[in-house]
Amino acid sequence: MRRLTRAASMLMVSAIPWVAAYAQQGTQPPPFTAPNPPTPSAPQSPGQQAAPKQQRPSVAPDAPLPQPDKSTVDLRDLPPMAKQQHAPSPPSPLMQSVAGSDTSPRKEALPNLNTHWYSLIGPYHAARAPELSMASPLGLAGMVRDGKLYLSLHDAIELAIQNNLDVEISRYNLLLADTDLTRARGGGSLRGLDYTIQQTVPGEGGMTSPLLITTTTGTNAPTSVNITDLSQVTQTGAGAQQTLSENGSSMFSSGPQVPLFDPVVTGQLSYFRRSDQDTLVSTSGTSTTSSSSSTDGASTSTPSVSYVGLAAEYQQGFSTGAQIDGYIDNSAQVLYASNSQYNPFHSPSSSLTLTQPLLRGRGSAVNLRFVHIAQIDRKVSRLLFEQQLLETIYGISRLYYDLVSLGENIGVKQESLAAAQKLYDDDKSQLEQGTLAPIEVTRAQALLSSSRLDLIQAQGEYRQQEAILREQLVRSLGDPMANVLSIVPVDKIEVPDAPPALDVPGLTQDALTNRPDLAQAGLQLKANEIAANGSRNNVRPSLNVYGNVQTRGSSLVPYQTLGSPGTGLTAVNPALSQGGLRLSTIYQGGLQLNMPLRNRIAQADSARDAIQVRQAQSRAQKLENDIRQQVENAAIALENAHQAYAAAVESRNFQQQLLQAEIDKFSVGASTNFLIVQDEAYLAQARSTEVAARSDWMKARLSLDRALGNLLESNHVVFDDAVQGKTP
Repeated sequence: MRRLTRAASMLMVSAIPWVAAYAQQGTQPPPFTAPNPPTPSAPQSPGQQAAPKQQRPSVAPDAPLPQPDKSTVDLRDLPPMAKQQHAPSPPSPLMQSVAGSDTSPRKEALPNLNTHWYSLIGPYHAARAPELSMASPLGLAGMVRDGKLYLSLHDAIELAIQNNLDVEISRYNLLLADTDLTRARGGGSLRGLDYTIQQTVPGEGGMTSPLLITTTTGTNAPTSVNITDLSQVTQTGAGAQQTLSENGSSMFSSGPQVPLFDPVVTGQLSYFRRSDQDTLVSTSGTSTTSSSSSTDGASTSTPSVSYVGLAAEYQQGFSTGAQIDGYIDNSAQVLYASNSQYNPFHSPSSSLTLTQPLLRGRGSAVNLRFVHIAQIDRKVSRLLFEQQLLETIYGISRLYYDLVSLGENIGVKQESLAAAQKLYDDDKSQLEQGTLAPIEVTRAQALLSSSRLDLIQAQGEYRQQEAILREQLVRSLGDPMANVLSIVPVDKIEVPDAPPALDVPGLTQDALTNRPDLAQAGLQLKANEIAANGSRNNVRPSLNVYGNVQTRGSSLVPYQTLGSPGTGLTAVNPALSQGGLRLSTIYQGGLQLNMPLRNRIAQADSARDAIQVRQAQSRAQKLENDIRQQVENAAIALENAHQAYAAAVESRNFQQQLLQAEIDKFSVGASTNFLIVQDEAYLAQARSTEVAARSDWMKARLSLDRALGNLLESNHVVFDDAVQGKTP
């Protein structure tokens, strides 16, 4: 026995140089493919075959098992099911292809903003956004047959773009940017965007979730069992959130007040009535209002008077900071008259004032800053939507190929169970013939039980991955259309024989050109500079030149702060509550100065905004560094995954040869049943490792595409169609 073990060890040692040379040549045996039980006929993608059908074994040890074919099945000579699409040439820069585009969201999602100048009623109707559509998933009916959803990766991505709620939330962000632009053009401040990107749930193949690694790295006895707590996967909830805001939680100061670009008309309609009253008039011509009798006892009364007054004001601002304020007033005033009674009278009075700032609030650069920022935010919203698309496509692809790998793992476990069943049957037959000890049959039965449990675990992981993927493809899990029994992936993973040739510097340059998160970070820096210019302008004193003309005027124009704090609300001119006087026309002009002597608030706001700009620049630079590192890490991971897969295939091949050699030795009495059981477990472990290595290679390739920002192109997704909720 020791000689056989030593000989096997020497065989493995002598094969190591050949294995290394074989791996360096970039050649590898064809991948192991699990057997495919028959599935119902259904439309498949060109060149595709059906995926493995889900099997559900019984739990009881003595229950009927899947019928083995009395041999260890090796289907390495089967051709791959689907070839993966090669990545196209690098796309054009995002600033031209995405941010510069002006595609609007689909029409049914647009709120009704009637802001035309010729509309008399429309601007006073509240805009209504349509209800969120919870219709059945588009295009799902044609993929379901016999309660099974036959799904290719392209179909999964198409369903996600149309129905995924994370994508829909980001699509509404485009509308928020449009409302901010409308608000800024009316003279309002901005309410901002949602910079949050929702990442897809990790599923069974997440970094902290079990997929295939638990069973492929075990060092326990071959008859031991591993239990995975699948309930922990469902507790992960939604995917992680990532904010792309370069400002964090900091806000820029409001800066100088913004002119009212939307004209404002203020009207006042008043009613005046004076009741009858007694007035004591002295015979000497003097009067007093503190007594009810005169020296001669005579008294007079004045009749009651009613009056309706009207006043109106018009205000409008311009991009230079200039503002027009005109009003006309016909309110009543009561004055003493020479005929011993109160005489109310009204005389129309009008005023026109033009004010232009000379320091604070001067120029279109500062007064249109919110408009310029809103225009930038509109481009940013499109880049944020593209980033959400990238994250969704990446997450859906991971979930899909994890489901593929879990299906292959079921096939591996079925193979192992069939081999364990064959070993058990052979040992039981030898026991009946009296050529084998009963303990060996017990050992084979223990291997059979552990293999059955591994299959149950693999099927549970597959079913749970189905549930996780299904949630990402529909809007409502309560929809009857979403109630499918299982998902059958029709695409498979094919690892190329040749190792990838990666030009990391060139790939890094492509990523810096195409990544939407980096492009939107640059736009945010431009918006921050514009906001900081407003706070710098707010440090200056308020010096305004004005001119005023009044008809029937009586006083100077009172000082008023120009514009509004970004809300569009204005203060009513105090002259509207005063009546016109029978005085002369007044022409006025001059300077209005408001100069805080220490100005500490404006100075602090300006300094803080400047610091926040530097912080945003630091975050943008850090993002660029992260992108460079992501590309390099993804390239290393892809190369390593390819080499690991080649090694896993060779390891499985050698393990299968060792098992066959052990069986041959056992047939001539040179080995033991224990060694065969051990090699059966090692072969099952090697096959699962091969499946996991193939899955890791696909994830590494997806990570590289994600780092390069070209997942849209590699999956043939047109950005403008995705905005409209359509796919080719």
